[in-house]
Amino acid sequence: MNNATPSSADRRNSNNDSLTVITPDKWPELRDIFKRDWPEHLVAYHTIDNFIDWHRRDPQIKNLTFYSLNGEWQKDGTYLIVDRYQLFLYTLATTNDVLERALNLLNWNHGFKISCFLERHRSAAISIIEAKGLRKEYDSCTVLYYLPCKQALELKNTIPDGFTLKELGQEDAIKADAVWPNKHRGSLFFLQRLAAWNVNTGLYDENGELIAWSFRLQSGALGALQVDERHLKRGYGTMVAIDMAHRLAHMNQDCFAFVNSGNIPSKRMFEKLGFLQIDTAYWLRTYPTEPFEWSDSCE
Repeated sequence: MNNATPSSADRRNSNNDSLTVITPDKWPELRDIFKRDWPEHLVAYHTIDNFIDWHRRDPQIKNLTFYSLNGEWQKDGTYLIVDRYQLFLYTLATTNDVLERALNLLNWNHGFKISCFLERHRSAAISIIEAKGLRKEYDSCTVLYYLPCKQALELKNTIPDGFTLKELGQEDAIKADAVWPNKHRGSLFFLQRLAAWNVNTGLYDENGELIAWSFRLQSGALGALQVDERHLKRGYGTMVAIDMAHRLAHMNQDCFAFVNSGNIPSKRMFEKLGFLQIDTAYWLRTYPTEPFEWSDSCE
């Protein structure tokens, strides 16, 4: 069931605004709006690019919808993307008025995890949450770190003898989910889909055991970067981060990551590798207003 499906073809309010669907054939045009002033809008660009790729893989993909206000996304690139329980939002407008009006038309009954929304768009999300009297499960601030493709190619990676870097499998996603600090209902499906469809990497020891890993999120960022707690403080996280940067660079794509503002060790790691802080982003989840849970299946 789509978390944001309007009750009719267009969901309207008293101001005659309507939340309209942006069809998949228009997604490339929408994506390319965000090439300007690179890398200022790389989050928007890569989020849309990710879902274009996912739609190619599965044209019948469930619970994925792009919305605009009144069908006018070409004016300022304002969009809302709902992927199951996750909500992605963006606008090029100088104010958040259009974005806020669009958010007001969503059905918030099942709750949303508003993912990686930038500081400049925060007022729109907070205004709607307060106006609707929604409760927040969490509200986290992260730093957006960025490394250009050319610099990523220059990073040197030294792997211990007997260790291997390779792509993750579905069973690896199960292990990652079991120890993920952000584990939640539906997160296993989330990680398994990332493992199947997106760039990822795992570091395996001489016995073939997975000891460190990272996935690429829908936004294009490095995510769920983690080291098995039995192997901490040995540089394995850095090895995985470098390998991810290399994989993306060989696809001619820049590398970026969101790091919790209070996670000093991770911030130091990315800065040591040459990543620069270019923005601030938030992750916020609202509680459902009616009983509902997402499952670890495609439904």
